[in-house]
Amino acid sequence: MPIRIAITDDKQINRQTVKDKLSAYAEVSIIMEARNGKDFLTQLKTAPFLPDVVLMDLEMPEMDGIETILYATAAYPTIKFIVLTIFEDNNKIFEAIKAGASGYLLKEDSAVNIIDAISNVYEHNGIPMSPAIARKAMELLKQVPVHSYKEKEENEKVSGDNAGLSDREMEILKEMVSGKNYKAIGEKLFISPLTVRKHAAHIYEKLHVNSRAQAINIAYKKKWI
Repeated sequence: MPIRIAITDDKQINRQTVKDKLSAYAEVSIIMEARNGKDFLTQLKTAPFLPDVVLMDLEMPEMDGIETILYATAAYPTIKFIVLTIFEDNNKIFEAIKAGASGYLLKEDSAVNIIDAISNVYEHNGIPMSPAIARKAMELLKQVPVHSYKEKEENEKVSGDNAGLSDREMEILKEMVSGKNYKAIGEKLFISPLTVRKHAAHIYEKLHVNSRAQAINIAYKKKWI
């Protein structure tokens, strides 16, 4: 059975270019196209079949690739994500890998390289990268101090069953997962948006994250939701 592929990119011409590159290969089947992360997640909810591998752009309106990967890897752990972008920026590479990307390719890569990467991720759970990206990734790894790994382990231990979140903070986190903004959460819990924002800041601090997407990712992984 062909590997089911989804393409997420805000530019139709880019999606078409990828489709043209893959059209000659019977081992893949493109089952979904999305114009941004929000569109992709919405389509997943009603899709008859989930994609096996998603080719994900990074810079998109409404919801970018990194935030989308954070949400989707938590909610749909069977899906693999390969970033397909024009960026070789160190921060983008690092953030994409932290978010859960399984590979990182450049849009200029050949059809053969993209197909190989898809097969590598799907069949062997590999981490394919363009040569230029692989070099940058190695440079990033060399820059990570050894003690940071110990700090990461300690942070994971601190997270415990509920990471020290209060009942109110857990309530707010659950509402954040549902997609509500601070105003809507405040109205439901009968508190002000400012109070919700303060609770959210405490949640981020206790979970050692700095964004809603990262907090939601932890909530899914810890099975709090």
